[in-house]
Amino acid sequence: MAWTISPWRVFVFAVVWLLAMTTVSAHAQPPAPSLPGNTDQLTLTAQEEKDSYEIYSILLRTEMSPNWKITAWAITQETRIFPSDGTQNGRGPAVCLQPPEDQRSIYLPLIEDYIAKNKKRLILKRKVDLPQFALVGPVETKAIVDRWLLSTASSGEVLLFPFNATVIFQVSAVGFNSDRTRALVYVGHSCGGLCGGGTYHLLIKKEGKWQVDREYRGRGCTWVS
Repeated sequence: MAWTISPWRVFVFAVVWLLAMTTVSAHAQPPAPSLPGNTDQLTLTAQEEKDSYEIYSILLRTEMSPNWKITAWAITQETRIFPSDGTQNGRGPAVCLQPPEDQRSIYLPLIEDYIAKNKKRLILKRKVDLPQFALVGPVETKAIVDRWLLSTASSGEVLLFPFNATVIFQVSAVGFNSDRTRALVYVGHSCGGLCGGGTYHLLIKKEGKWQVDREYRGRGCTWVS
């Protein structure tokens, strides 16, 4: 059945989307692409790469609540960071993560490594351990966003690229301490219109496996819509 959208409805959808893309915390927006000075591609050592993809595989599975029933992941191929990160008044880890005095020697080197790594861009490889996923670039992301708008305007079902993608996930490069037993990473998501969120994750490696770091007693940052 054919249907049309009035110019007024198109305008409203465009305004809603622009607000979603430009407002932090109160509205969903894909994070800024990189910290200032992001002109080179990040290269990881073999062990950093192995640990990074293990961490991505763990956190991407738990980024959304089970109610979403995510079975396939659309992941932005170029690493992203917390919205407004890298600005003077932004929400970078040095501002967001405030370890107590007795933990500063543990976490500050980790935060510094995260900042240094995310000054460059990392292009993700197909090494994430998930049942089904696609690494999406600007063209694919635009296709998904366009279909989000269409699905808002239509009561009919809209098939999203590259599978029934209802969420686009983003991850940063992973920061490590010197012996790679602790890690810091940003994971976020956008799910159309005023829907999205993201947070910093601290992890610790115990008995060869990465897990949530429950030893951290400091402050953190999360945005949600």
